[in-house]
Amino acid sequence: MKNAHVNPYRNLPPMAAMAGFEAAARLSSFSLAAQELNMTQSAVSHQVRALEEHLGQPLFMRLNRRVELTDAGRDFQATVAATLETLRLGVRRLGFYTKPGSVVLAMPPSFASGWYMPRLARLKADHPDMEPWLVTTEEEVNLTDSEVDILVTQTSDNRDGLMSVTLFTDTVWPMCAPSLRARMPANPDGRTFLDFPMLHDETEDDWQKWFLAGGLEGGELVHGLNFSDPGVMLDAAARGFGVCLGSLNLASERLAKGELVLAGGRGMVSARPFTLVTHPHNLRHPVVTALWDWLVAEADRTMPK
Repeated sequence: MKNAHVNPYRNLPPMAAMAGFEAAARLSSFSLAAQELNMTQSAVSHQVRALEEHLGQPLFMRLNRRVELTDAGRDFQATVAATLETLRLGVRRLGFYTKPGSVVLAMPPSFASGWYMPRLARLKADHPDMEPWLVTTEEEVNLTDSEVDILVTQTSDNRDGLMSVTLFTDTVWPMCAPSLRARMPANPDGRTFLDFPMLHDETEDDWQKWFLAGGLEGGELVHGLNFSDPGVMLDAAARGFGVCLGSLNLASERLAKGELVLAGGRGMVSARPFTLVTHPHNLRHPVVTALWDWLVAEADRTMPK
């Protein structure tokens, strides 16, 4: 019976032969290729001959002291050069996985832009040899099967076998651009916001919940712009597109700079705290433990009181 699983790479020429061919083709000389590759000229010549035999056609025309590519050789040179360059870059990228101080940290994009990035300079000052690799994702990360060392998440999925600690419990608050706040009464109540564009994200901490928590009838709460990313919603609010229920933690930098201001006197505790999660074996690496401890301490130090 014919084997249905034929190796698709079985007819590829040996890598060493392609390296010798590429150098000789680029330099139009076996001797110069030998110098570049730290080989003898006869070794390069042997590699090229083996490659030609493997492909079943000549790649060079031998002209006394120089060589020229055949039409087939010029065609093959472009393929080999591109292939070797791709492989070279791929090998170089592997260095990111083993460089000293590397630690992989995953978090939602809104947390990255609103909380982590404003504190990155302080992290680097406290740990100059640490080189965090930031992964932003809304998807839940499987820490058992991935290369992520530490995860910041708001989900409460099954964490059997994992370590977790609450980073902080968040609070959402009506906020908007100063120009929009200036158009509101001095002490707006909840109904005031119904007269202005309202911004929405896709979290559980929405306007409907906020109105009900205050014992108010929300009326029509679906008008206004919608965002899947709370960080982008904060950006839209800062640009004056409406009033949003924004995280005090994720909006802290914008609030400090005056790009956003609080509108109204009532916040609402989020039902989804931000949590750090890791696999216990990750904490055997000192750099992972250092980042874990720093994140916990930084959250405690800077959390709005």
